[in-house]
Amino acid sequence: MSNLVLIADDDDSLRHILAATLEKAGYETLKTRDGAETLACVKETNVDVILLDIWLGDANGLELIENIQQYNSTASIIIITAHGTTQTAIDAAKQRAYGYLTKPIDQKQLLDLVSRAAAATNQTKTVKTSTSPDFDRHGKMVGQSSAMQEVYLKIGRAAVSDETVLVLGESGTGKELVAQLIHQNSRRVHNPFVVVDCGAMPSSLIESALFGHVKGAYTDAHSARKGKFQQADSGTIFLDEIAELPIEVQMKLLRVLQEREVEPMGGTETHAVDVRIIAATNRRLEAAIAQKSFREDLYYRLNVIPISLPPLRERKEDIPELVDLFTRQFVEEYQLPEIGISTEVVKQLTTYDWPGNVRELENAIKRALVMCSGQMLLPEHFDPILEKPTPLSEPGDLNTQVHAMLQAHIEQYMESDAPLGELYAEIREVFEKPLFKIVLEHTNGNRSKASDILGINRNTLHTKLVEYQLVS
Repeated sequence: MSNLVLIADDDDSLRHILAATLEKAGYETLKTRDGAETLACVKETNVDVILLDIWLGDANGLELIENIQQYNSTASIIIITAHGTTQTAIDAAKQRAYGYLTKPIDQKQLLDLVSRAAAATNQTKTVKTSTSPDFDRHGKMVGQSSAMQEVYLKIGRAAVSDETVLVLGESGTGKELVAQLIHQNSRRVHNPFVVVDCGAMPSSLIESALFGHVKGAYTDAHSARKGKFQQADSGTIFLDEIAELPIEVQMKLLRVLQEREVEPMGGTETHAVDVRIIAATNRRLEAAIAQKSFREDLYYRLNVIPISLPPLRERKEDIPELVDLFTRQFVEEYQLPEIGISTEVVKQLTTYDWPGNVRELENAIKRALVMCSGQMLLPEHFDPILEKPTPLSEPGDLNTQVHAMLQAHIEQYMESDAPLGELYAEIREVFEKPLFKIVLEHTNGNRSKASDILGINRNTLHTKLVEYQLVS
Protein backbone atom coordinates (compact mmCIF):
# COMPACT_ATOMS: atom_id res chain seq x y z
CA MET A 1 0.00 0.00 0.00
CA SER A 2 1.49 3.38 -1.04
CA ASN A 3 1.87 6.24 1.40
CA LEU A 4 -0.34 9.32 1.15
CA VAL A 5 1.50 12.64 1.01
CA LEU A 6 -0.21 16.00 1.54
CA ILE A 7 1.41 18.95 -0.26
CA ALA A 8 0.40 22.21 1.45
CA ASP A 9 1.83 25.17 -0.49
CA ASP A 10 0.36 28.37 -1.90
CA ASP A 11 2.51 28.11 -5.05
CA ASP A 12 0.39 26.38 -7.70
CA SER A 13 3.28 25.38 -9.93
CA LEU A 14 5.35 24.01 -7.06
CA ARG A 15 2.41 21.93 -5.81
CA HIS A 16 2.04 20.29 -9.22
CA ILE A 17 5.78 19.73 -9.65
CA LEU A 18 6.07 18.09 -6.23
CA ALA A 19 2.97 15.99 -6.83
CA ALA A 20 4.27 14.77 -10.20
CA THR A 21 7.65 13.87 -8.71
CA LEU A 22 6.13 11.98 -5.78
CA GLU A 23 3.48 10.19 -7.86
CA LYS A 24 6.16 9.03 -10.28
CA ALA A 25 7.97 7.54 -7.27
CA GLY A 26 4.83 5.64 -6.24
CA TYR A 27 3.23 7.92 -3.66
CA GLU A 28 -0.38 9.09 -3.59
CA THR A 29 -0.74 12.84 -3.16
CA LEU A 30 -3.23 15.45 -2.02
CA LYS A 31 -2.78 19.21 -2.52
CA THR A 32 -3.93 22.21 -0.47
CA ARG A 33 -3.21 25.90 -0.97
CA ASP A 34 -3.85 27.53 2.42
CA GLY A 35 -4.17 26.89 6.14
CA ALA A 36 -7.92 26.32 6.19
CA GLU A 37 -7.77 23.74 3.38
CA THR A 38 -4.84 22.03 5.03
CA LEU A 39 -6.52 21.62 8.41
CA ALA A 40 -9.71 20.40 6.75
CA CYS A 41 -7.76 17.83 4.75
CA VAL A 42 -5.90 16.58 7.82
CA LYS A 43 -9.19 16.21 9.69
CA GLU A 44 -10.81 14.19 6.91
CA THR A 45 -7.89 12.14 5.58
CA ASN A 46 -5.32 9.95 7.31
CA VAL A 47 -2.22 11.27 5.56
CA ASP A 48 1.23 9.81 6.23
CA VAL A 49 3.53 12.69 5.30
CA ILE A 50 2.82 16.43 5.10
CA LEU A 51 4.95 18.83 3.04
CA LEU A 52 4.10 22.11 4.77
CA ASP A 53 5.15 25.52 3.45
CA ILE A 54 6.01 28.07 6.15
CA TRP A 55 4.18 30.87 4.32
CA LEU A 56 0.84 29.34 3.45
CA GLY A 57 -1.35 32.15 2.23
CA ASP A 58 -3.64 32.72 5.20
CA ALA A 59 -1.44 31.00 7.80
CA ASN A 60 2.05 30.43 9.13
CA GLY A 61 2.94 26.79 8.61
CA LEU A 62 4.86 26.54 11.88
CA GLU A 63 1.82 27.80 13.77
CA LEU A 64 -0.33 25.13 12.12
CA ILE A 65 1.79 22.22 13.30
CA GLU A 66 0.23 22.00 16.77
CA ASN A 67 -3.29 21.90 15.30
CA ILE A 68 -2.26 19.38 12.67
CA GLN A 69 -0.81 17.08 15.31
CA GLN A 70 -4.04 17.25 17.30
CA TYR A 71 -5.82 15.65 14.36
CA ASN A 72 -3.01 13.36 13.25
CA SER A 73 -0.25 12.59 15.75
CA THR A 74 1.59 10.06 13.55
CA ALA A 75 2.02 11.99 10.29
CA SER A 76 5.57 13.14 9.63
CA ILE A 77 5.71 16.87 8.83
CA ILE A 78 8.38 18.28 6.51
CA ILE A 79 8.71 22.08 6.53
CA ILE A 80 9.31 23.89 3.22
CA THR A 81 10.67 27.44 3.09
CA ALA A 82 12.26 29.77 0.60
CA HIS A 83 14.61 31.23 3.23
CA GLY A 84 16.25 28.90 5.74
CA THR A 85 17.08 30.72 8.97
CA THR A 86 18.30 29.70 12.37
CA GLN A 87 15.07 30.41 14.17
CA THR A 88 12.73 28.72 11.70
CA ALA A 89 14.89 25.60 11.87
CA ILE A 90 14.97 25.61 15.66
CA ASP A 91 11.25 26.37 15.86
CA ALA A 92 10.55 23.51 13.48
CA ALA A 93 12.61 21.18 15.66
CA LYS A 94 10.83 22.38 18.80
CA GLN A 95 7.48 21.76 17.10
CA ARG A 96 8.63 18.19 16.37
CA ALA A 97 8.70 18.58 12.59
CA TYR A 98 10.37 15.64 10.84
CA GLY A 99 12.37 17.54 8.26
CA TYR A 100 13.22 20.84 6.64
CA LEU A 101 13.59 21.58 2.91
CA THR A 102 14.80 24.85 1.43
CA LYS A 103 13.62 26.09 -1.98
CA PRO A 104 14.59 25.44 -4.71
CA ILE A 105 13.89 21.86 -3.73
CA ASP A 106 16.32 19.21 -4.90
CA GLN A 107 14.41 16.22 -6.26
CA LYS A 108 16.75 13.60 -4.82
CA GLN A 109 16.70 15.24 -1.41
CA LEU A 110 12.91 15.45 -1.53
CA LEU A 111 12.43 11.78 -2.36
CA ASP A 112 14.99 10.67 0.21
CA LEU A 113 13.41 12.74 3.00
CA VAL A 114 9.85 11.73 2.13
CA SER A 115 10.93 8.07 2.03
CA ARG A 116 12.42 8.27 5.49
CA ALA A 117 9.47 10.25 6.81
CA ALA A 118 7.01 7.70 5.43
CA ALA A 119 9.01 4.86 7.00
CA ALA A 120 8.92 6.67 10.34
CA THR A 121 5.15 7.04 10.09
CA ASN A 122 4.71 3.41 9.10
CA GLN A 123 6.65 2.32 12.15
CA THR A 124 4.67 4.75 14.34
CA LYS A 125 7.86 6.42 15.47
CA THR A 126 8.41 10.07 16.33
CA VAL A 127 11.97 10.40 15.09
CA LYS A 128 12.16 13.84 13.44
CA THR A 129 14.86 15.86 11.74
CA SER A 130 15.62 19.52 11.23
CA THR A 131 18.12 21.48 9.22
CA SER A 132 19.36 24.97 9.56
CA PRO A 133 22.38 26.96 9.11
CA ASP A 134 26.85 28.94 11.71
CA PHE A 135 26.66 31.62 14.20
CA ASP A 136 27.38 35.27 14.08
CA ARG A 137 27.55 37.30 17.24
CA HIS A 138 23.94 38.41 16.85
CA GLY A 139 22.61 34.87 17.15
CA LYS A 140 22.18 34.31 13.41
CA MET A 141 23.61 31.41 11.50
CA VAL A 142 24.78 30.78 7.97
CA GLY A 143 25.78 27.68 6.03
CA GLN A 144 23.76 24.89 4.53
CA SER A 145 26.30 22.03 4.54
CA SER A 146 24.98 18.60 5.44
CA ALA A 147 27.58 18.35 8.22
CA MET A 148 26.14 21.40 9.98
CA GLN A 149 22.56 20.34 9.33
CA GLU A 150 23.21 17.30 11.50
CA VAL A 151 24.49 19.63 14.22
CA TYR A 152 21.39 21.81 14.10
CA LEU A 153 19.16 18.78 14.31
CA LYS A 154 20.77 17.94 17.65
CA ILE A 155 20.70 21.57 18.83
CA GLY A 156 16.98 21.76 18.16
CA ARG A 157 16.28 18.55 20.03
CA ALA A 158 18.56 19.48 22.93
CA ALA A 159 16.87 22.87 23.29
CA VAL A 160 13.49 21.35 24.16
CA SER A 161 14.91 18.92 26.72
CA ASP A 162 16.66 19.59 30.00
CA GLU A 163 19.31 16.89 29.71
CA THR A 164 23.05 17.41 30.06
CA VAL A 165 24.83 18.19 26.77
CA LEU A 166 28.45 17.49 25.84
CA VAL A 167 29.72 19.64 22.94
CA LEU A 168 32.80 18.23 21.19
CA GLY A 169 34.94 19.94 18.60
CA GLU A 170 38.25 21.50 17.74
CA SER A 171 39.15 24.98 18.96
CA GLY A 172 37.38 27.69 17.00
CA THR A 173 34.38 25.62 15.87
CA GLY A 174 31.84 27.53 17.99
CA LYS A 175 31.17 25.34 21.03
CA GLU A 176 30.13 28.24 23.29
CA LEU A 177 27.81 29.56 20.60
CA VAL A 178 26.09 26.18 20.45
CA ALA A 179 25.58 26.33 24.21
CA GLN A 180 24.12 29.84 23.88
CA LEU A 181 21.68 28.75 21.22
CA ILE A 182 20.50 25.78 23.27
CA HIS A 183 19.93 28.09 26.25
CA GLN A 184 18.18 30.76 24.16
CA ASN A 185 15.68 28.23 22.86
CA SER A 186 15.08 26.44 26.15
CA ARG A 187 12.56 27.05 28.90
CA ARG A 188 15.43 28.62 30.88
CA VAL A 189 15.96 31.44 28.37
CA HIS A 190 14.99 34.21 30.81
CA ASN A 191 17.28 32.87 33.54
CA PRO A 192 21.09 33.09 33.90
CA PHE A 193 23.55 31.73 31.34
CA VAL A 194 26.86 31.36 33.19
CA VAL A 195 30.11 30.55 31.37
CA VAL A 196 33.08 28.92 33.11
CA ASP A 197 36.38 28.40 31.28
CA CYS A 198 37.78 25.44 33.21
CA GLY A 199 41.12 25.72 31.42
CA ALA A 200 41.68 29.38 32.29
CA MET A 201 41.49 29.10 36.09
CA PRO A 202 44.32 27.97 38.38
CA SER A 203 43.54 24.56 39.90
CA SER A 204 43.71 26.15 43.36
CA LEU A 205 40.77 28.44 42.54
CA ILE A 206 38.51 26.32 40.35
CA GLU A 207 36.73 24.52 43.20
CA SER A 208 35.85 27.77 44.93
CA ALA A 209 34.80 29.34 41.63
CA LEU A 210 32.41 26.48 40.80
CA PHE A 211 30.94 25.63 44.18
CA GLY A 212 31.59 28.75 46.27
CA HIS A 213 33.18 28.94 49.71
CA VAL A 214 32.31 29.83 53.27
CA LYS A 215 34.03 32.52 55.29
CA GLY A 216 37.45 31.32 56.44
CA ALA A 217 37.62 28.45 53.96
CA TYR A 218 41.10 29.62 53.06
CA THR A 219 43.41 32.52 53.97
CA ASP A 220 41.82 35.20 51.77
CA ALA A 221 38.22 34.01 52.21
CA HIS A 222 37.09 37.00 54.30
CA SER A 223 33.43 36.41 53.47
CA ALA A 224 31.20 33.67 52.07
CA ARG A 225 30.76 33.64 48.32
CA LYS A 226 28.40 31.82 45.96
CA GLY A 227 29.97 29.76 43.21
CA LYS A 228 29.05 29.61 39.54
CA PHE A 229 26.53 26.81 40.06
CA GLN A 230 24.50 28.85 42.54
CA GLN A 231 24.82 31.90 40.28
CA ALA A 232 23.36 29.81 37.45
CA ASP A 233 20.47 28.50 39.57
CA SER A 234 17.31 28.13 37.44
CA GLY A 235 19.39 28.74 34.31
CA THR A 236 22.24 27.12 32.36
CA ILE A 237 25.91 26.69 33.20
CA PHE A 238 28.40 26.17 30.38
CA LEU A 239 31.58 24.39 31.45
CA ASP A 240 34.08 25.01 28.67
CA GLU A 241 37.22 22.84 28.41
CA ILE A 242 35.81 20.39 30.93
CA ALA A 243 38.77 18.03 30.42
CA GLU A 244 41.02 20.52 32.24
CA LEU A 245 39.24 20.04 35.58
CA PRO A 246 41.45 18.49 38.28
CA ILE A 247 40.42 14.96 39.27
CA GLU A 248 39.34 16.02 42.78
CA VAL A 249 37.05 18.70 41.34
CA GLN A 250 35.65 16.21 38.85
CA MET A 251 34.48 14.11 41.80
CA LYS A 252 32.59 17.07 43.27
CA LEU A 253 31.08 17.87 39.87
CA LEU A 254 29.87 14.28 39.61
CA ARG A 255 27.99 14.76 42.87
CA VAL A 256 26.33 17.90 41.52
CA LEU A 257 25.17 15.94 38.48
CA GLN A 258 23.87 13.10 40.64
CA GLU A 259 22.36 14.99 43.57
CA ARG A 260 21.68 18.42 42.08
CA GLU A 261 23.22 20.12 45.09
CA VAL A 262 26.53 21.87 45.85
CA GLU A 263 28.65 21.98 48.97
CA PRO A 264 30.68 25.21 49.24
CA MET A 265 34.39 24.85 49.91
CA GLY A 266 35.07 24.69 53.65
CA GLY A 267 31.40 24.20 54.48
CA THR A 268 29.28 21.30 55.70
CA GLU A 269 25.86 22.33 54.39
CA THR A 270 24.64 21.62 50.88
CA HIS A 271 22.52 23.88 48.66
CA ALA A 272 20.08 22.58 46.06
CA VAL A 273 20.58 23.94 42.53
CA ASP A 274 18.26 23.70 39.54
CA VAL A 275 20.66 24.12 36.65
CA ARG A 276 21.04 22.77 33.13
CA ILE A 277 24.64 21.69 32.44
CA ILE A 278 26.35 22.01 29.06
CA ALA A 279 30.00 20.97 28.92
CA ALA A 280 32.51 21.24 26.08
CA THR A 281 36.01 20.10 25.20
CA ASN A 282 38.41 20.04 22.27
CA ARG A 283 40.09 16.92 23.65
CA ARG A 284 39.22 13.27 23.11
CA LEU A 285 37.85 12.29 26.51
CA GLU A 286 38.30 8.58 25.79
CA ALA A 287 42.07 9.19 25.63
CA ALA A 288 41.92 11.26 28.84
CA ILE A 289 40.07 8.41 30.57
CA ALA A 290 42.72 5.93 29.41
CA GLN A 291 45.40 8.26 30.83
CA LYS A 292 43.50 8.46 34.15
CA SER A 293 43.16 12.23 33.86
CA PHE A 294 39.36 12.16 33.44
CA ARG A 295 36.80 10.14 35.37
CA GLU A 296 34.90 7.59 33.32
CA ASP A 297 31.76 7.89 35.47
CA LEU A 298 31.74 11.67 34.96
CA TYR A 299 32.11 11.17 31.20
CA TYR A 300 28.97 9.04 31.08
CA ARG A 301 27.07 11.57 33.19
CA LEU A 302 28.06 14.39 30.84
CA ASN A 303 27.64 12.50 27.57
CA VAL A 304 23.83 12.31 27.62
CA ILE A 305 23.34 14.40 24.47
CA PRO A 306 26.63 14.60 22.54
CA ILE A 307 26.96 17.26 19.84
CA SER A 308 30.09 17.08 17.67
CA LEU A 309 31.01 20.17 15.65
CA PRO A 310 32.74 19.50 12.33
CA PRO A 311 35.97 21.38 11.58
CA LEU A 312 35.71 24.01 8.86
CA ARG A 313 37.84 21.91 6.49
CA GLU A 314 35.01 19.34 6.44
CA ARG A 315 32.37 21.90 5.38
CA LYS A 316 34.19 24.17 2.98
CA GLU A 317 30.99 24.84 1.05
CA ASP A 318 30.01 27.13 3.95
CA ILE A 319 33.11 29.33 3.62
CA PRO A 320 31.72 31.81 1.02
CA GLU A 321 28.72 32.56 3.24
CA LEU A 322 30.93 32.94 6.30
CA VAL A 323 33.26 35.28 4.39
CA ASP A 324 30.31 37.42 3.37
CA LEU A 325 28.91 37.39 6.92
CA PHE A 326 32.17 38.44 8.60
CA THR A 327 32.94 41.07 5.97
CA ARG A 328 29.55 42.76 6.42
CA GLN A 329 29.75 42.37 10.18
CA PHE A 330 33.13 44.05 10.59
CA VAL A 331 32.40 46.75 8.01
CA GLU A 332 29.43 47.71 10.17
CA GLU A 333 31.36 47.37 13.45
CA TYR A 334 34.32 49.48 12.28
CA GLN A 335 32.04 51.93 10.46
CA LEU A 336 33.91 51.41 7.20
CA PRO A 337 32.70 52.30 3.72
CA GLU A 338 31.29 49.41 1.70
CA ILE A 339 34.11 46.95 0.94
CA GLY A 340 33.85 44.07 -1.49
CA ILE A 341 35.75 40.83 -1.92
CA SER A 342 36.47 39.24 -5.27
CA THR A 343 35.17 35.83 -6.27
CA GLU A 344 38.75 34.71 -6.93
CA VAL A 345 39.83 35.58 -3.37
CA VAL A 346 36.85 33.70 -1.94
CA LYS A 347 37.78 30.73 -4.09
CA GLN A 348 41.34 30.83 -2.77
CA LEU A 349 40.10 31.07 0.81
CA THR A 350 37.98 27.98 0.17
CA THR A 351 41.05 25.92 -0.74
CA TYR A 352 42.70 26.58 2.63
CA ASP A 353 42.15 24.02 5.41
CA TRP A 354 41.64 26.54 8.27
CA PRO A 355 43.23 24.64 11.18
CA GLY A 356 41.89 27.36 13.49
CA ASN A 357 38.39 26.81 12.06
CA VAL A 358 35.73 29.54 12.01
CA ARG A 359 37.63 31.63 14.54
CA GLU A 360 40.70 31.71 12.27
CA LEU A 361 38.56 32.69 9.27
CA GLU A 362 36.90 35.43 11.30
CA ASN A 363 40.27 36.82 12.38
CA ALA A 364 41.62 36.62 8.82
CA ILE A 365 38.70 38.74 7.55
CA LYS A 366 39.18 41.19 10.41
CA ARG A 367 42.92 41.50 9.68
CA ALA A 368 42.29 41.93 5.95
CA LEU A 369 39.83 44.76 6.56
CA VAL A 370 42.35 46.52 8.78
CA MET A 371 45.08 46.18 6.13
CA CYS A 372 42.82 47.17 3.22
CA SER A 373 43.12 50.77 2.06
CA GLY A 374 40.81 50.51 -0.95
CA GLN A 375 37.29 49.32 -1.63
CA MET A 376 38.12 45.70 -2.38
CA LEU A 377 39.73 42.87 -0.40
CA LEU A 378 42.57 41.49 -2.54
CA PRO A 379 44.87 38.44 -2.28
CA GLU A 380 47.64 40.52 -0.69
CA HIS A 381 45.36 41.29 2.24
CA PHE A 382 45.33 37.54 3.00
CA ASP A 383 49.02 36.85 2.36
CA PRO A 384 49.61 35.04 5.69
CA ILE A 385 46.84 32.62 4.71
CA LEU A 386 47.09 32.32 0.94
CA GLU A 387 50.87 31.88 1.03
CA LYS A 388 50.56 28.72 3.13
CA PRO A 389 50.60 25.48 1.14
CA THR A 390 47.57 23.22 1.02
CA PRO A 391 49.43 19.90 0.89
CA LEU A 392 46.78 17.57 -0.49
CA SER A 393 45.75 20.00 -3.23
CA GLU A 394 49.29 20.17 -4.61
CA PRO A 395 50.53 17.73 -7.24
CA GLY A 396 53.39 15.41 -6.47
CA ASP A 397 54.36 12.15 -4.90
CA LEU A 398 51.89 10.77 -2.34
CA ASN A 399 54.61 10.36 0.28
CA THR A 400 55.57 14.01 -0.17
CA GLN A 401 51.95 15.09 0.28
CA VAL A 402 51.48 12.98 3.40
CA HIS A 403 54.76 14.27 4.83
CA ALA A 404 53.66 17.88 4.22
CA MET A 405 50.28 17.23 5.80
CA LEU A 406 51.87 15.67 8.87
CA GLN A 407 54.37 18.52 9.13
CA ALA A 408 51.60 21.13 9.02
CA HIS A 409 49.51 19.29 11.61
CA ILE A 410 52.47 18.82 13.96
CA GLU A 411 53.41 22.50 13.69
CA GLN A 412 49.82 23.49 14.48
CA TYR A 413 49.78 21.12 17.46
CA MET A 414 53.05 22.45 18.85
CA GLU A 415 51.85 26.04 18.54
CA SER A 416 48.53 25.31 20.25
CA ASP A 417 47.71 25.03 23.94
CA ALA A 418 46.93 21.32 23.61
CA PRO A 419 48.29 19.20 26.47
CA LEU A 420 51.25 16.94 25.90
CA GLY A 421 50.69 13.30 25.04
CA GLU A 422 47.79 13.64 22.58
CA LEU A 423 49.60 14.09 19.27
CA TYR A 424 49.47 10.42 18.29
CA ALA A 425 45.73 10.19 18.97
CA GLU A 426 45.08 13.34 16.93
CA ILE A 427 47.23 12.23 13.99
CA ARG A 428 45.60 8.80 14.02
CA GLU A 429 42.16 10.39 13.84
CA VAL A 430 43.23 12.67 10.98
CA PHE A 431 44.03 9.62 8.85
CA GLU A 432 41.71 6.95 10.23
CA LYS A 433 38.42 8.82 9.99
CA PRO A 434 38.61 9.62 6.24
CA LEU A 435 40.07 6.15 5.57
CA PHE A 436 37.13 4.37 7.19
CA LYS A 437 34.67 6.75 5.53
CA ILE A 438 36.11 6.14 2.04
CA VAL A 439 36.25 2.35 2.47
CA LEU A 440 32.64 2.29 3.71
CA GLU A 441 31.54 4.32 0.69
CA HIS A 442 33.47 1.92 -1.57
CA THR A 443 31.66 -1.08 -0.03
CA ASN A 444 28.25 0.67 0.04
CA GLY A 445 28.19 0.41 3.81
CA ASN A 446 29.02 -3.30 3.98
CA ARG A 447 31.01 -3.51 7.21
CA SER A 448 32.07 -7.14 6.77
CA LYS A 449 33.59 -6.34 3.39
CA ALA A 450 35.11 -3.13 4.78
CA SER A 451 36.76 -4.99 7.66
CA ASP A 452 38.16 -7.53 5.20
CA ILE A 453 39.64 -4.76 3.03
CA LEU A 454 41.12 -2.99 6.05
CA GLY A 455 42.35 -6.22 7.60
CA ILE A 456 40.81 -5.53 11.01
CA ASN A 457 38.22 -7.26 13.16
CA ARG A 458 34.62 -6.22 12.48
CA ASN A 459 34.06 -5.35 16.15
CA THR A 460 37.14 -3.13 16.02
CA LEU A 461 35.76 -1.46 12.91
CA HIS A 462 32.40 -0.87 14.60
CA THR A 463 34.11 0.66 17.63
CA LYS A 464 36.08 3.01 15.39
CA LEU A 465 32.98 4.01 13.39
CA VAL A 466 31.16 4.90 16.60
CA GLU A 467 34.22 6.76 17.94
CA TYR A 468 34.47 8.88 14.79
CA GLN A 469 30.66 9.25 14.61
CA LEU A 470 30.47 7.69 11.16
CA VAL A 471 27.48 5.63 12.35
CA SER A 472 24.74 6.47 14.80
